Parts: sequence; structure tokens; C-alpha cells
Amino acid sequence: MTDLEAALRAHEPEPSLASDVPIEWGRYASYRELLQGFALREREGARLSIAGRSVQGEPIVRFELGPETKAGSALVLGGIHAMEWIGVESALALVDSLLADRPARRVVIYPLLNPDGYRAAEANLRARRFRFVRANANGVDLNRNWHTDWRPRKPFYQRVFTFLGTPGARPSSEPEVAAVTRELDASRGEFVRGTSLHSFGGMLLLPYGGRFGRPPDYDALHAHARGVNARLGGRYTIRASSAWVPGQFAHGMELDDLHARGISPILVECAWGQLSLWRPSTWLHPWRWFNPVDPEVQATRIAAALRPFLLDEP
Repeated sequence: MTDLEAALRAHEPEPSLASDVPIEWGRYASYRELLQGFALREREGARLSIAGRSVQGEPIVRFELGPETKAGSALVLGGIHAMEWIGVESALALVDSLLADRPARRVVIYPLLNPDGYRAAEANLRARRFRFVRANANGVDLNRNWHTDWRPRKPFYQRVFTFLGTPGARPSSEPEVAAVTRELDASRGEFVRGTSLHSFGGMLLLPYGGRFGRPPDYDALHAHARGVNARLGGRYTIRASSAWVPGQFAHGMELDDLHARGISPILVECAWGQLSLWRPSTWLHPWRWFNPVDPEVQATRIAAALRPFLLDEP
């Protein structure tokens, strides 16, 4: 029995998520359905491995597509934050695109880096609990747990809003982040492009997040981001991550860590979700702030916009 089969067996069949979530909120996969989708993509030819285990023992799934030649690889991260499910859908849309049309460059995709958070958000959805969930099962914000510019003290906004999570006891203290950093530490500069798929704000974020200023290659990164934005219809804002909330740095984020390792990264805030001033019902449920009603359409569009950047395709 494979690790993925064991994980599926550990999660008994359950009612469809659509039976517990109003259909007009959008059709998203339950965690068990995600595991089934991972297995299906492996059968279709994606090279699947288990890079590690979450705090609660769930598999950290890793897909590898394209040639086995490692030089010039691209890296994709999805599902770092618990409720940002559109990022998971977008990562899987990239897997599907690369299965349909084999890339000339190796691409490594971690579609769901925070399975425990995903499961917690799903449990809240099924129970109709209006709760904000962001961190992993240890209460750590996985996007503040990377090595570059990591700080042990929470920034002001995380001290005020404690539900946002902590930076962790040390960089890569969390098994979910460690699963990726182990590969990066061993890669010896093989990765050259990268993206991390989040959700909120319709933005393309560039380094730095943990400090003022711009890296020497900012103009080149900005040009790549403009290309992605053009393929998305020009609807996204491009900026350095530290300029999003002036004066509030994001220490220890994956964007800066990838860049410090010689990777050209773009962080994608995939969507505005369903939040609307004209629909008070959308104000009440945090999950709806992050996830649009048409995940398949949005994820396919985001994957198509990112593919030329990741693969150096025209």
C-alpha cells in the first residue's frame, strides 16, 4: 500500500462538500477528494512522491513533471494558508496543463503545503462555523517560517490579530516548510523560477517582503510580472510585498527565501474571493473572502498565465 493509499484509507468516505456548503459559493474539493485527485494525476503520468508529513501526519504531496534533467527547474507552491483554496486549485491546474502538454523544463509542484489547515477549514465549512483559519496545526503561519529575514518576534499585526499565527520556534521548525527547504538545500541552484499561490487582493507580489528596498533584479522580475498580468487581462496590481501594508514587514516569507536562493519568484494573490459591499452575507464567512465562486475558470486562467513565466515559453 502506498503512502497516498494509506492516507485515503485513513479518511473514510464522507458526504460531498456540496452537501454542506451552499452551491453558489463555488464547487471546491474536500480533502479526501483532493487525495483522490492526486492519485488520479499520478496514474495519468505525473511523478508523485511524499516529501514529508504534516504536524498531524498528513502527506506533503510533491509532483514532478517534464524531463528529469534538474538544471533550470521551476518550483510551484500552493496551499500554504489554510483557507486559500483557490491557490490549491491553481497549482493543480498547472499539473493538468503540464500533463496535457509536456514541458521542456522540469517543474516541481507542491499543491497543498498545509493539509492540516485545509482540513480545519473544511471542518468549519461543514459545521457552518464562521472562523478564520490561516496557520498549521501548531498555530504557525507557514509563510513566516522560512529562513530569509526570519524573526522570532511576531510583527505588530500578528500580535494584535493572534489568530494569524506565529513565526514558529525557528526557521523551518514546521515539517511542512522543512519538506520544501530540504529539497532546496539539496538542489544546488537547480531551480531558476518559482511561484507561490495564495489568495487575497488580486496582486502579483515581488521581493522584498521582509525589508525595505528592491532587489537588484527587481526590474527583470517586474517585466515577468507584467507579462503574467497581461495574460490575466491586466486586472492585477504589481508591487513589492513590503509595499502592500507600508511599515509592516513579512519576515521569513517564502518569496524572499526563494529569491535568496537564486530563484526568480512571483507570489500570486489569486483572487478577491466573494467579498462584496453589496452582499452582506459575504462579510460574515472568512472562507468566502479568499475563494471565488468559479474556481475552475479562475485556476485555469492563472495556470495559463503563469506557464510561460515558469517555462520560458513564448
